[in-house]
Amino acid sequence: AAANKAAADKAAADKAAADKAAANQTAADQAAAAKAAKKAAHKAAADKAAADQAAADKAAADKAAADQAATNKTAADQAATNKTAADQAAADRAAADKAAVDKAAAAQTTTAGTTAPATAAPAAAATAAPADGGVKSVTVNGQKVICLPNKAAVCPEGALCTVAKDPNNCEKNATNMLAQKADDAANVAAAQKAAAAAAAAAAANPNTPTVEAPVPTDQAVSTLATALGTKAKRGTPVEATPAPAAATATATAVPKGTLPAAAPPAADATVTTETVTTTTTRTSAQEFAAAPVAVAPGKKSGLSDLEKVGLVALGALVIGAIINHNQQVVANTGDRVVVRQPDGSYQVYKDDNALLRQPGATVRTETFRDGSTRTIVTRTDGSQIVTIRDATGRVLQRVAYDRTGHPTVLIDDLQPEPRVDFARLPRANPDSNTIRDDGNLSALRDQLAAARAEDQGQTFSLRQIRNIPEVRYLAPTIDVNNITFATGSSAIEPTEARKLNRIGSLITQMIDENPGEVFLIEGHTDAVGSAASNLALSDRRAESVAKALTEYFNVPPENLVVQGYGESELKIDSVGDERANRRVAIRIITPILRQNRI
Repeated sequence: AAANKAAADKAAADKAAADKAAANQTAADQAAAAKAAKKAAHKAAADKAAADQAAADKAAADKAAADQAATNKTAADQAATNKTAADQAAADRAAADKAAVDKAAAAQTTTAGTTAPATAAPAAAATAAPADGGVKSVTVNGQKVICLPNKAAVCPEGALCTVAKDPNNCEKNATNMLAQKADDAANVAAAQKAAAAAAAAAAANPNTPTVEAPVPTDQAVSTLATALGTKAKRGTPVEATPAPAAATATATAVPKGTLPAAAPPAADATVTTETVTTTTTRTSAQEFAAAPVAVAPGKKSGLSDLEKVGLVALGALVIGAIINHNQQVVANTGDRVVVRQPDGSYQVYKDDNALLRQPGATVRTETFRDGSTRTIVTRTDGSQIVTIRDATGRVLQRVAYDRTGHPTVLIDDLQPEPRVDFARLPRANPDSNTIRDDGNLSALRDQLAAARAEDQGQTFSLRQIRNIPEVRYLAPTIDVNNITFATGSSAIEPTEARKLNRIGSLITQMIDENPGEVFLIEGHTDAVGSAASNLALSDRRAESVAKALTEYFNVPPENLVVQGYGESELKIDSVGDERANRRVAIRIITPILRQNRI
Protein backbone atom coordinates (compact mmCIF):
# COMPACT_ATOMS: atom_id res chain seq x y z
CA ALA A 1 0.00 0.00 0.00
CA ALA A 2 2.83 2.35 0.94
CA ALA A 3 4.62 1.56 -2.29
CA ASN A 4 1.44 2.06 -4.27
CA LYS A 5 0.78 5.35 -2.52
CA ALA A 6 4.32 6.52 -3.13
CA ALA A 7 4.00 5.62 -6.79
CA ALA A 8 0.67 7.40 -7.04
CA ASP A 9 2.10 10.54 -5.31
CA LYS A 10 5.05 10.50 -7.65
CA ALA A 11 2.83 10.12 -10.67
CA ALA A 12 0.70 13.02 -9.43
CA ALA A 13 3.76 15.14 -8.80
CA ASP A 14 5.17 14.34 -12.22
CA LYS A 15 1.85 15.17 -13.82
CA ALA A 16 1.67 18.47 -11.89
CA ALA A 17 5.24 19.31 -12.92
CA ALA A 18 4.46 18.41 -16.52
CA ASP A 19 1.28 20.49 -16.46
CA LYS A 20 3.13 23.43 -14.98
CA ALA A 21 5.93 23.13 -17.56
CA ALA A 22 3.35 22.94 -20.33
CA ALA A 23 1.55 25.98 -18.92
CA ASN A 24 4.85 27.90 -18.67
CA GLN A 25 5.72 26.95 -22.21
CA THR A 26 2.32 28.06 -23.44
CA ALA A 27 2.71 31.39 -21.59
CA ALA A 28 6.18 31.81 -23.03
CA ASP A 29 4.94 31.02 -26.51
CA GLN A 30 2.09 33.48 -26.12
CA ALA A 31 4.49 36.18 -24.85
CA ALA A 32 6.86 35.54 -27.73
CA ALA A 33 3.97 35.66 -30.17
CA ALA A 34 2.73 38.94 -28.64
CA LYS A 35 6.23 40.43 -28.82
CA ALA A 36 6.60 39.36 -32.41
CA ALA A 37 3.22 40.82 -33.25
CA LYS A 38 4.11 44.11 -31.54
CA LYS A 39 7.45 44.26 -33.40
CA ALA A 40 5.69 43.57 -36.67
CA ALA A 41 3.19 46.36 -35.92
CA HIS A 42 6.01 48.79 -35.16
CA LYS A 43 7.79 47.83 -38.39
CA ALA A 44 4.60 48.25 -40.38
CA ALA A 45 4.04 51.69 -38.85
CA ALA A 46 7.64 52.72 -39.59
CA ASP A 47 7.37 51.43 -43.13
CA LYS A 48 4.16 53.38 -43.62
CA ALA A 49 5.68 56.57 -42.19
CA ALA A 50 8.72 56.20 -44.47
CA ALA A 51 6.47 55.61 -47.46
CA ASP A 52 4.37 58.66 -46.55
CA GLN A 53 7.49 60.81 -46.18
CA ALA A 54 8.89 59.59 -49.50
CA ALA A 55 5.60 60.38 -51.19
CA ALA A 56 5.55 63.86 -49.62
CA ASP A 57 9.18 64.51 -50.64
CA LYS A 58 8.45 63.40 -54.19
CA ALA A 59 5.38 65.61 -54.36
CA ALA A 60 7.40 68.61 -53.09
CA ALA A 61 10.22 67.91 -55.54
CA ASP A 62 7.76 67.55 -58.41
CA LYS A 63 6.12 70.87 -57.47
CA ALA A 64 9.49 72.66 -57.17
CA ALA A 65 10.54 71.27 -60.55
CA ALA A 66 7.25 72.37 -62.08
CA ASP A 67 7.60 75.85 -60.55
CA GLN A 68 11.19 76.17 -61.80
CA ALA A 69 10.17 74.95 -65.23
CA ALA A 70 7.43 77.57 -65.31
CA THR A 71 9.90 80.30 -64.25
CA ASN A 72 12.41 79.17 -66.86
CA LYS A 73 9.70 79.12 -69.50
CA THR A 74 8.61 82.64 -68.54
CA ALA A 75 12.20 83.89 -68.76
CA ALA A 76 12.72 82.08 -72.05
CA ASP A 77 9.47 83.45 -73.42
CA GLN A 78 10.48 86.97 -72.33
CA ALA A 79 13.93 86.61 -73.87
CA ALA A 80 12.39 85.26 -77.07
CA THR A 81 9.92 88.14 -77.15
CA ASN A 82 12.70 90.67 -76.63
CA LYS A 83 14.85 89.01 -79.28
CA THR A 84 11.95 88.97 -81.72
CA ALA A 85 11.29 92.63 -81.02
CA ALA A 86 15.00 93.45 -81.39
CA ASP A 87 15.23 91.47 -84.63
CA GLN A 88 12.13 93.17 -85.99
CA ALA A 89 13.44 96.58 -84.95
CA ALA A 90 16.77 95.84 -86.61
CA ALA A 91 15.01 94.66 -89.77
CA ASP A 92 12.78 97.74 -89.80
CA ARG A 93 15.78 99.94 -89.17
CA ALA A 94 17.77 98.33 -92.00
CA ALA A 95 14.83 98.75 -94.38
CA ALA A 96 14.39 102.38 -93.35
CA ASP A 97 18.12 103.06 -93.71
CA LYS A 98 18.20 101.50 -97.17
CA ALA A 99 15.15 103.44 -98.30
CA ALA A 100 16.54 106.72 -96.97
CA VAL A 101 19.96 106.10 -98.52
CA ASP A 102 18.42 105.17 -101.88
CA LYS A 103 16.30 108.31 -101.79
CA ALA A 104 19.25 110.54 -100.84
CA ALA A 105 21.53 108.96 -103.43
CA ALA A 106 18.86 109.28 -106.12
CA ALA A 107 18.33 112.94 -105.25
CA GLN A 108 22.06 113.59 -105.25
CA THR A 109 22.60 111.87 -108.60
CA THR A 110 19.63 113.71 -110.15
CA THR A 111 21.01 117.04 -108.91
CA ALA A 112 24.29 116.27 -110.68
CA GLY A 113 22.40 116.10 -113.99
CA THR A 114 22.16 112.35 -114.38
CA THR A 115 19.31 109.92 -114.03
CA ALA A 116 19.13 108.02 -110.78
CA PRO A 117 19.01 104.23 -111.23
CA ALA A 118 15.63 102.69 -110.46
CA THR A 119 17.15 99.87 -108.44
CA ALA A 120 20.49 99.00 -106.91
CA ALA A 121 21.47 95.44 -107.61
CA PRO A 122 23.10 93.73 -104.63
CA ALA A 123 26.81 93.20 -105.10
CA ALA A 124 29.40 91.23 -103.22
CA ALA A 125 31.90 94.00 -103.98
CA ALA A 126 31.27 97.72 -103.99
CA THR A 127 30.48 99.55 -107.21
CA ALA A 128 31.18 103.26 -107.49
CA ALA A 129 29.10 105.95 -109.13
CA PRO A 130 29.98 109.64 -109.49
CA ALA A 131 28.18 112.16 -107.31
CA ASP A 132 28.30 115.90 -106.63
CA GLY A 133 31.73 117.49 -106.49
CA GLY A 134 33.52 114.27 -107.40
CA VAL A 135 32.12 112.51 -104.31
CA LYS A 136 31.42 108.84 -104.85
CA SER A 137 28.49 106.75 -103.80
CA VAL A 138 29.06 103.02 -103.55
CA THR A 139 26.81 100.02 -103.19
CA VAL A 140 27.99 97.27 -100.87
CA ASN A 141 25.79 94.20 -100.53
CA GLY A 142 22.73 96.16 -101.60
CA GLN A 143 23.32 99.20 -99.35
CA LYS A 144 24.36 102.55 -100.79
CA VAL A 145 26.94 104.62 -98.98
CA ILE A 146 27.98 108.18 -99.84
CA CYS A 147 31.71 108.85 -99.43
CA LEU A 148 32.36 112.41 -98.23
CA PRO A 149 35.74 114.08 -98.84
CA ASN A 150 36.15 115.15 -95.18
CA LYS A 151 34.33 115.22 -91.85
CA ALA A 152 33.21 118.79 -92.46
CA ALA A 153 31.05 117.74 -95.41
CA VAL A 154 27.34 117.38 -94.65
CA CYS A 155 25.74 113.95 -94.97
CA PRO A 156 22.26 114.10 -96.56
CA GLU A 157 19.44 113.54 -94.08
CA GLY A 158 18.74 109.83 -93.71
CA ALA A 159 21.74 108.74 -95.79
CA LEU A 160 24.61 106.44 -94.86
CA CYS A 161 27.90 108.30 -95.22
CA THR A 162 31.56 107.65 -94.63
CA VAL A 163 34.67 109.81 -95.11
CA ALA A 164 37.20 109.00 -97.84
CA LYS A 165 39.77 111.75 -98.45
CA ASP A 166 41.10 109.61 -101.28
CA PRO A 167 38.18 108.55 -103.54
CA ASN A 168 40.02 105.29 -104.17
CA ASN A 169 39.42 104.37 -100.53
CA CYS A 170 35.67 104.84 -100.84
CA GLU A 171 34.90 101.13 -101.19
CA LYS A 172 37.17 100.11 -98.32
CA ASN A 173 35.86 102.76 -95.94
CA ALA A 174 32.23 102.01 -96.82
CA THR A 175 32.78 98.29 -96.26
CA ASN A 176 34.42 98.96 -92.90
CA MET A 177 31.60 101.28 -91.84
CA LEU A 178 28.91 98.74 -92.72
CA ALA A 179 30.87 96.05 -90.89
CA GLN A 180 30.96 98.33 -87.83
CA LYS A 181 27.20 98.85 -88.07
CA ALA A 182 26.73 95.09 -88.23
CA ASP A 183 28.93 94.69 -85.15
CA ASP A 184 26.89 97.34 -83.36
CA ALA A 185 23.66 95.54 -84.26
CA ALA A 186 25.07 92.26 -82.91
CA ASN A 187 26.32 93.95 -79.74
CA VAL A 188 23.00 95.69 -79.19
CA ALA A 189 21.10 92.42 -79.68
CA ALA A 190 23.45 90.62 -77.27
CA ALA A 191 23.08 93.40 -74.69
CA GLN A 192 19.28 93.29 -75.00
CA LYS A 193 19.28 89.51 -74.58
CA ALA A 194 21.56 89.71 -71.53
CA ALA A 195 19.39 92.44 -70.01
CA ALA A 196 16.26 90.35 -70.57
CA ALA A 197 17.88 87.32 -68.91
CA ALA A 198 19.10 89.43 -65.97
CA ALA A 199 15.64 90.96 -65.58
CA ALA A 200 13.99 87.52 -65.60
CA ALA A 201 16.45 86.20 -63.01
CA ALA A 202 15.94 89.26 -60.80
CA ALA A 203 12.15 88.98 -61.07
CA ALA A 204 12.28 85.30 -60.07
CA ASN A 205 14.42 86.03 -57.00
CA PRO A 206 12.19 86.96 -54.02
CA ASN A 207 15.14 88.75 -52.37
CA THR A 208 15.62 91.24 -55.22
CA PRO A 209 15.04 94.79 -53.91
CA THR A 210 12.61 96.89 -55.95
CA VAL A 211 12.30 100.65 -56.39
CA GLU A 212 9.99 102.82 -58.41
CA ALA A 213 11.49 103.50 -61.83
CA PRO A 214 11.89 107.30 -62.18
CA VAL A 215 10.09 108.80 -65.15
CA PRO A 216 11.72 111.80 -66.89
CA THR A 217 9.56 114.74 -67.87
CA ASP A 218 8.63 115.19 -71.53
CA GLN A 219 10.61 118.42 -71.52
CA ALA A 220 13.71 116.64 -70.21
CA VAL A 221 13.43 113.96 -72.92
CA SER A 222 13.06 116.63 -75.64
CA THR A 223 15.96 118.66 -74.27
CA LEU A 224 18.16 115.59 -74.04
CA ALA A 225 17.47 114.63 -77.66
CA THR A 226 18.40 118.14 -78.78
CA ALA A 227 21.57 118.17 -76.66
CA LEU A 228 22.66 114.78 -77.98
CA GLY A 229 22.30 116.07 -81.53
CA THR A 230 24.46 119.14 -80.89
CA LYS A 231 28.05 118.23 -81.68
CA ALA A 232 31.24 120.21 -82.10
CA LYS A 233 32.33 119.64 -85.71
CA ARG A 234 35.73 119.66 -87.26
CA GLY A 235 36.53 121.73 -90.33
CA THR A 236 33.93 124.48 -89.77
CA PRO A 237 33.49 127.17 -87.12
CA VAL A 238 31.51 125.96 -84.14
CA GLU A 239 28.41 128.03 -83.55
CA ALA A 240 27.30 129.08 -80.10
CA THR A 241 25.09 126.54 -78.34
CA PRO A 242 22.57 128.03 -75.91
CA ALA A 243 22.58 126.58 -72.41
CA PRO A 244 19.34 125.19 -70.93
CA ALA A 245 17.18 128.06 -69.73
CA ALA A 246 16.57 126.56 -66.29
CA ALA A 247 20.27 126.08 -65.64
CA THR A 248 21.11 129.57 -66.91
CA ALA A 249 18.54 131.08 -64.57
CA THR A 250 20.36 129.60 -61.56
CA ALA A 251 23.77 130.90 -62.59
CA THR A 252 23.29 134.24 -60.86
CA ALA A 253 26.19 135.78 -59.01
CA VAL A 254 26.46 134.91 -55.35
CA PRO A 255 27.01 137.98 -53.11
CA LYS A 256 30.62 138.34 -52.04
CA GLY A 257 31.38 136.54 -48.82
CA THR A 258 28.30 134.30 -49.13
CA LEU A 259 28.43 130.57 -49.77
CA PRO A 260 25.90 129.23 -52.32
CA ALA A 261 24.45 126.56 -50.03
CA ALA A 262 23.09 129.30 -47.77
CA ALA A 263 20.67 130.35 -50.52
CA PRO A 264 17.36 128.45 -50.80
CA PRO A 265 16.95 125.98 -53.70
CA ALA A 266 15.18 127.07 -56.87
CA ALA A 267 11.40 126.90 -56.43
CA ASP A 268 10.76 125.00 -59.69
CA ALA A 269 13.38 122.31 -59.06
CA THR A 270 13.22 118.83 -57.53
CA VAL A 271 15.74 118.84 -54.68
CA THR A 272 17.65 115.90 -53.19
CA THR A 273 20.26 116.08 -50.44
CA GLU A 274 22.63 113.35 -49.29
CA THR A 275 25.81 112.89 -47.33
CA VAL A 276 28.30 110.77 -49.25
CA THR A 277 29.69 107.74 -47.40
CA THR A 278 32.27 105.11 -48.28
CA THR A 279 29.45 102.74 -49.25
CA THR A 280 27.76 105.19 -51.64
CA THR A 281 30.81 105.99 -53.74
CA ARG A 282 33.58 103.95 -55.36
CA THR A 283 37.34 104.22 -54.99
CA SER A 284 39.93 103.96 -57.74
CA ALA A 285 40.62 100.34 -56.70
CA GLN A 286 36.98 99.26 -57.11
CA GLU A 287 35.17 98.17 -60.26
CA PHE A 288 31.99 99.87 -61.43
CA ALA A 289 28.69 98.32 -60.32
CA ALA A 290 26.41 96.55 -62.80
CA ALA A 291 23.43 98.49 -64.11
CA PRO A 292 20.06 97.81 -62.38
CA VAL A 293 17.42 95.87 -64.33
CA ALA A 294 13.64 96.02 -64.66
CA VAL A 295 11.87 93.47 -62.45
CA ALA A 296 8.26 94.45 -63.17
CA PRO A 297 6.36 97.20 -64.97
CA GLY A 298 7.49 100.48 -63.40
CA LYS A 299 9.85 98.66 -61.02
CA LYS A 300 13.64 98.30 -61.07
CA SER A 301 16.19 96.49 -58.95
CA GLY A 302 17.71 99.86 -58.09
CA LEU A 303 18.57 103.28 -59.49
CA SER A 304 21.46 103.66 -61.91
CA ASP A 305 24.32 106.01 -61.03
CA LEU A 306 22.99 108.50 -63.59
CA GLU A 307 19.47 108.44 -62.14
CA LYS A 308 20.79 108.88 -58.59
CA VAL A 309 22.42 112.20 -59.48
CA GLY A 310 19.36 113.67 -61.23
CA LEU A 311 20.22 112.71 -64.84
CA VAL A 312 17.01 110.70 -65.15
CA ALA A 313 16.41 111.15 -68.89
CA LEU A 314 19.98 110.11 -69.72
CA GLY A 315 19.89 107.10 -67.39
CA ALA A 316 16.56 105.95 -68.85
CA LEU A 317 17.88 105.63 -72.42
CA VAL A 318 17.27 102.07 -73.63
CA ILE A 319 19.93 100.12 -75.51
CA GLY A 320 18.99 99.98 -79.19
CA ALA A 321 16.80 103.10 -79.07
CA ILE A 322 16.98 105.45 -82.03
CA ILE A 323 17.04 109.07 -80.92
CA ASN A 324 17.46 112.46 -82.54
CA HIS A 325 19.17 112.71 -85.95
CA ASN A 326 19.50 108.96 -86.54
CA GLN A 327 21.60 108.36 -83.44
CA GLN A 328 21.44 104.99 -81.71
CA VAL A 329 22.10 104.05 -78.09
CA VAL A 330 24.60 101.18 -78.30
CA ALA A 331 25.46 100.86 -74.59
CA ASN A 332 24.11 101.89 -71.19
CA THR A 333 26.24 100.67 -68.29
CA GLY A 334 24.31 102.57 -65.64
CA ASP A 335 27.12 105.09 -65.20
CA ARG A 336 27.73 105.78 -68.91
CA VAL A 337 25.75 105.89 -72.14
CA VAL A 338 27.42 105.40 -75.53
CA VAL A 339 25.68 106.77 -78.63
CA ARG A 340 26.61 106.11 -82.25
CA GLN A 341 26.48 109.29 -84.33
CA PRO A 342 25.13 109.35 -87.91
CA ASP A 343 28.71 109.65 -89.25
CA GLY A 344 29.69 106.38 -87.54
CA SER A 345 31.60 107.98 -84.66
CA TYR A 346 30.74 107.42 -81.00
CA GLN A 347 30.10 109.72 -78.06
CA VAL A 348 30.12 108.80 -74.38
CA TYR A 349 27.92 110.60 -71.86
CA LYS A 350 28.26 110.41 -68.09
CA ASP A 351 28.06 112.34 -64.83
CA ASP A 352 30.85 114.93 -64.90
CA ASN A 353 30.35 115.35 -61.14
CA ALA A 354 31.31 111.78 -60.23
CA LEU A 355 34.79 112.83 -59.05
CA LEU A 356 33.29 115.28 -56.53
CA ARG A 357 31.46 112.57 -54.59
CA GLN A 358 33.89 112.06 -51.71
CA PRO A 359 33.06 110.54 -48.30
CA GLY A 360 31.89 113.19 -45.83
CA ALA A 361 30.69 115.66 -48.46
CA THR A 362 27.07 116.85 -48.50
CA VAL A 363 25.55 117.04 -51.98
CA ARG A 364 22.46 119.09 -52.82
CA THR A 365 21.13 118.45 -56.32
CA GLU A 366 18.46 120.63 -57.94
CA THR A 367 16.93 118.94 -61.01
CA PHE A 368 14.91 121.08 -63.41
CA ARG A 369 12.14 120.04 -65.78
CA ASP A 370 14.43 120.37 -68.80
CA GLY A 371 16.81 117.77 -67.33
CA SER A 372 19.53 120.24 -66.36
CA THR A 373 20.88 120.20 -62.81
CA ARG A 374 22.60 122.47 -60.33
CA THR A 375 24.69 120.73 -57.69
CA ILE A 376 26.27 122.20 -54.56
CA VAL A 377 28.91 120.03 -52.90
CA THR A 378 29.79 121.14 -49.37
CA ARG A 379 32.95 119.67 -47.91
CA THR A 380 33.89 119.08 -44.30
CA ASP A 381 36.27 122.08 -44.39
CA GLY A 382 33.39 124.40 -45.37
CA SER A 383 34.41 124.95 -49.00
CA GLN A 384 31.81 124.43 -51.74
CA ILE A 385 31.76 123.44 -55.42
CA VAL A 386 28.83 124.57 -57.55
CA THR A 387 28.28 122.81 -60.89
CA ILE A 388 25.62 123.34 -63.54
CA ARG A 389 25.11 120.43 -65.98
CA ASP A 390 22.86 120.01 -68.99
CA ALA A 391 20.62 116.97 -69.52
CA THR A 392 23.55 114.94 -70.93
CA GLY A 393 25.59 115.40 -67.73
CA ARG A 394 28.03 117.81 -69.43
CA VAL A 395 29.45 120.56 -67.20
CA LEU A 396 28.27 124.00 -68.29
CA GLN A 397 29.78 125.86 -65.36
CA ARG A 398 31.84 124.94 -62.31
CA VAL A 399 32.83 127.41 -59.61
CA ALA A 400 34.86 126.65 -56.48
CA TYR A 401 34.22 128.70 -53.33
CA ASP A 402 36.65 128.73 -50.43
CA ARG A 403 35.42 128.97 -46.81
CA THR A 404 35.22 132.77 -47.04
CA GLY A 405 33.00 132.67 -50.13
CA HIS A 406 35.72 133.72 -52.60
CA PRO A 407 34.90 132.18 -56.01
CA THR A 408 37.25 130.64 -58.58
CA VAL A 409 35.76 129.93 -62.00
CA LEU A 410 37.09 126.62 -63.28
CA ILE A 411 34.75 125.92 -66.24
CA ASP A 412 32.35 128.26 -68.01
CA ASP A 413 30.52 126.87 -71.04
CA LEU A 414 27.43 128.97 -70.31
CA GLN A 415 28.81 131.74 -72.51
CA PRO A 416 28.45 131.50 -76.31
CA GLU A 417 31.20 129.33 -77.73
CA PRO A 418 33.93 131.18 -79.66
CA ARG A 419 34.12 130.43 -83.36
CA VAL A 420 37.00 128.14 -84.28
CA ASP A 421 38.93 129.29 -87.33
CA PHE A 422 40.71 126.10 -88.33
CA ALA A 423 42.69 127.88 -91.03
CA ARG A 424 44.41 130.03 -88.39
CA LEU A 425 44.96 127.32 -85.77
CA PRO A 426 48.60 126.36 -85.21
CA ARG A 427 49.22 122.96 -86.74
CA ALA A 428 49.59 120.35 -84.04
CA ASN A 429 49.47 116.57 -83.77
CA PRO A 430 49.01 114.27 -80.76
CA ASP A 431 52.76 114.11 -80.08
CA SER A 432 53.78 117.68 -80.91
CA ASN A 433 53.21 118.99 -77.38
CA THR A 434 54.04 115.91 -75.30
CA ILE A 435 56.12 116.14 -72.14
CA ARG A 436 58.16 113.08 -71.23
CA ASP A 437 58.28 111.92 -67.62
CA ASP A 438 61.93 110.95 -67.26
CA GLY A 439 61.70 110.47 -63.49
CA ASN A 440 62.89 113.96 -62.50
CA LEU A 441 60.20 116.19 -61.01
CA SER A 442 62.22 119.38 -61.50
CA ALA A 443 62.85 118.58 -65.17
CA LEU A 444 59.17 117.79 -65.60
CA ARG A 445 58.24 121.23 -64.24
CA ASP A 446 60.73 122.93 -66.57
CA GLN A 447 59.34 121.11 -69.63
CA LEU A 448 55.82 122.03 -68.64
CA ALA A 449 56.69 125.69 -68.08
CA ALA A 450 58.28 125.88 -71.52
CA ALA A 451 55.26 124.22 -73.17
CA ARG A 452 52.79 126.52 -71.43
CA ALA A 453 54.73 129.65 -72.36
CA GLU A 454 53.61 129.38 -75.99
CA ASP A 455 50.56 131.62 -76.38
CA GLN A 456 47.98 130.17 -78.75
CA GLY A 457 46.24 133.52 -79.06
CA GLN A 458 42.75 132.09 -78.44
CA THR A 459 40.80 130.28 -75.76
CA PHE A 460 38.04 127.70 -76.25
CA SER A 461 35.10 126.14 -74.46
CA LEU A 462 35.63 122.90 -72.59
CA ARG A 463 33.38 121.11 -75.10
CA GLN A 464 35.55 122.29 -78.00
CA ILE A 465 38.69 121.10 -76.25
CA ARG A 466 37.13 117.72 -75.52
CA ASN A 467 35.61 117.08 -78.94
CA ILE A 468 37.90 118.77 -81.49
CA PRO A 469 41.35 117.12 -81.76
CA GLU A 470 42.91 120.13 -83.57
CA VAL A 471 42.06 122.25 -80.53
CA ARG A 472 42.95 119.68 -77.88
CA TYR A 473 46.38 119.00 -79.38
CA LEU A 474 47.35 122.62 -78.64
CA ALA A 475 47.49 121.86 -74.89
CA PRO A 476 50.65 120.30 -73.42
CA THR A 477 50.22 116.71 -72.30
CA ILE A 478 52.01 114.21 -70.07
CA ASP A 479 51.77 110.57 -71.10
CA VAL A 480 51.14 108.12 -68.26
CA ASN A 481 52.66 105.00 -69.77
CA ASN A 482 53.51 103.10 -66.60
CA ILE A 483 49.95 102.44 -65.33
CA THR A 484 48.71 98.92 -66.05
CA PHE A 485 45.09 97.76 -65.97
CA ALA A 486 43.93 94.16 -65.93
CA THR A 487 42.20 93.09 -69.14
CA GLY A 488 38.73 94.62 -69.29
CA SER A 489 39.19 96.23 -65.87
CA SER A 490 38.83 99.88 -64.82
CA ALA A 491 40.27 99.48 -61.32
CA ILE A 492 43.76 100.63 -60.29
CA GLU A 493 45.64 98.59 -57.72
CA PRO A 494 47.42 100.64 -55.02
CA THR A 495 50.81 99.48 -56.32
CA GLU A 496 49.92 100.94 -59.72
CA ALA A 497 48.51 104.16 -58.27
CA ARG A 498 51.83 104.89 -56.53
CA LYS A 499 53.46 105.14 -59.97
CA LEU A 500 51.62 108.47 -60.35
CA ASN A 501 53.79 109.97 -57.59
CA ARG A 502 55.74 112.55 -59.64
CA ILE A 503 52.77 113.63 -61.73
CA GLY A 504 50.50 113.80 -58.68
CA SER A 505 53.01 115.95 -56.81
CA LEU A 506 53.41 118.24 -59.83
CA ILE A 507 49.65 118.73 -60.27
CA THR A 508 49.20 119.45 -56.56
CA GLN A 509 51.94 122.09 -56.64
CA MET A 510 50.48 123.72 -59.75
CA ILE A 511 46.99 123.97 -58.20
CA ASP A 512 48.48 125.38 -54.98
CA GLU A 513 50.07 128.12 -57.10
CA ASN A 514 46.98 128.64 -59.29
CA PRO A 515 43.65 127.28 -57.95
CA GLY A 516 42.14 127.78 -61.42
CA GLU A 517 44.31 125.13 -63.12
CA VAL A 518 42.27 122.51 -65.00
CA PHE A 519 43.56 119.14 -66.23
CA LEU A 520 41.97 116.82 -68.78
CA ILE A 521 42.51 113.12 -68.01
CA GLU A 522 42.33 111.19 -71.31
CA GLY A 523 41.77 107.46 -71.67
CA HIS A 524 42.76 105.46 -74.78
CA THR A 525 42.52 101.76 -75.70
CA ASP A 526 43.76 99.45 -78.43
CA ALA A 527 41.45 98.21 -81.19
CA VAL A 528 40.66 94.81 -79.66
CA GLY A 529 36.91 94.54 -79.00
CA SER A 530 34.04 96.73 -80.15
CA ALA A 531 34.54 100.47 -80.57
CA ALA A 532 31.60 101.24 -78.25
CA SER A 533 32.85 99.05 -75.40
CA ASN A 534 36.37 100.43 -75.80
CA LEU A 535 35.06 103.98 -75.53
CA ALA A 536 33.23 103.26 -72.27
CA LEU A 537 36.25 101.34 -70.91
CA SER A 538 38.69 104.15 -71.72
CA ASP A 539 36.40 106.71 -70.06
CA ARG A 540 36.08 104.58 -66.93
CA ARG A 541 39.86 104.11 -66.74
CA ALA A 542 40.40 107.85 -67.04
CA GLU A 543 38.01 108.35 -64.12
CA SER A 544 39.93 105.80 -62.04
CA VAL A 545 43.22 107.63 -62.71
CA ALA A 546 41.58 110.92 -61.68
CA LYS A 547 40.26 109.32 -58.49
CA ALA A 548 43.70 107.89 -57.70
CA LEU A 549 45.27 111.36 -58.05
CA THR A 550 42.80 112.63 -55.45
CA GLU A 551 43.00 109.65 -53.07
CA TYR A 552 46.78 109.28 -53.01
CA PHE A 553 48.08 112.80 -53.75
CA ASN A 554 45.26 115.11 -52.57
CA VAL A 555 44.64 116.60 -56.03
CA PRO A 556 41.37 118.60 -55.82
CA PRO A 557 38.86 116.65 -57.94
CA GLU A 558 37.09 119.83 -59.15
CA ASN A 559 40.24 120.69 -61.13
CA LEU A 560 40.06 117.42 -63.10
CA VAL A 561 37.96 116.58 -66.16
CA VAL A 562 37.65 113.05 -67.54
CA GLN A 563 37.27 112.02 -71.18
CA GLY A 564 37.69 108.67 -72.93
CA TYR A 565 38.55 108.36 -76.63
CA GLY A 566 38.54 104.58 -76.98
CA GLU A 567 40.33 103.32 -80.07
CA SER A 568 39.82 106.52 -82.10
CA GLU A 569 43.38 107.84 -81.62
CA LEU A 570 45.75 104.90 -81.94
CA LYS A 571 49.44 105.66 -81.48
CA ILE A 572 50.28 102.57 -83.54
CA ASP A 573 47.95 101.72 -86.43
CA SER A 574 47.17 98.16 -85.41
CA VAL A 575 43.96 96.20 -84.82
CA GLY A 576 45.75 93.83 -82.47
CA ASP A 577 46.68 93.77 -78.79
CA GLU A 578 49.06 96.77 -78.80
CA ARG A 579 50.38 97.92 -75.42
CA ALA A 580 51.34 101.40 -76.68
CA ASN A 581 47.70 102.11 -77.59
CA ARG A 582 46.43 101.34 -74.07
CA ARG A 583 47.38 104.53 -72.31
CA VAL A 584 46.25 107.44 -70.18
CA ALA A 585 47.36 111.01 -70.83
CA ILE A 586 47.08 114.10 -68.63
CA ARG A 587 46.61 117.32 -70.58
CA ILE A 588 47.04 120.77 -69.01
CA ILE A 589 44.21 122.68 -70.69
CA THR A 590 44.20 125.90 -68.63
CA PRO A 591 46.22 127.90 -71.23
CA ILE A 592 43.56 127.32 -73.90
CA LEU A 593 40.44 127.04 -71.66
CA ARG A 594 38.09 130.00 -71.52
CA GLN A 595 37.44 130.92 -67.86
CA ASN A 596 35.27 134.00 -67.27
CA ARG A 597 35.15 135.75 -63.94
CA ILE A 598 31.88 136.10 -62.01
